Amino acid sequence: MYVESRTRVRYKETDQMGIAHHSNYIVWFEIGRTDLCRASGITYREIEERGRLLVVVEIGCRYRTPFRYDDEVIIHTSVAEAASRSMKFAYELRDAEGGAVRATGFSVHFWLDKETRRPVTADPSVMRAFAAYL
Repeated sequence: MYVESRTRVRYKETDQMGIAHHSNYIVWFEIGRTDLCRASGITYREIEERGRLLVVVEIGCRYRTPFRYDDEVIIHTSVAEAASRSMKFAYELRDAEGGAVRATGFSVHFWLDKETRRPVTADPSVMRAFAAYL
């Protein structure tokens, strides 16, 4: 199961050839991750209000074919792994026209205490909410 998000490649996100810069793919991953939190019923803001942070410790992207200015990007986001102290999200970036996968990626996150910035275990209710996307 995954959450679907959509965005368009804006002019400022492209180079002189009209191709989306590779750094934007990571931003699109964040859009998907934020939407997955919202779809689970617990927004990232609520996670922080509960005293937890979910910080990125590793990220990767496999670029297949580029997006260009004004292309609509479909973002599929799921939870690839969920452990007591970490989570791994998976992403597919698809072309809205034909549905072809243009890029895939992942991000690994650790749970930290908001005040101490030290590793903690995940909030059990948050993990239950995310379980639907595993």
